[in-house]
Amino acid sequence: MSRPIPMMRLTPQAAGTLQQQYNKAMKELSVMTRHNKEFDRQLKALIGYDALRKLHKATDNALLLADLVKEAA
Repeated sequence: MSRPIPMMRLTPQAAGTLQQQYNKAMKELSVMTRHNKEFDRQLKALIGYDALRKLHKATDNALLLADLVKEAA
């Protein structure tokens, strides 16, 4: 049988600091997501849907290849 994972105990100050860092990271992620969506929208208007889809696919493949190379090293 598996044992339950023990809960991590934080001081109120550490919990507050962690919550602030989380809120900041989530705010930055939201800004980046919004920027990325608008960038994609404008790029699609400039180059077309099919070209944007091919660009996304090529980018995904390049990132996967980079991960494989990193993992193999």
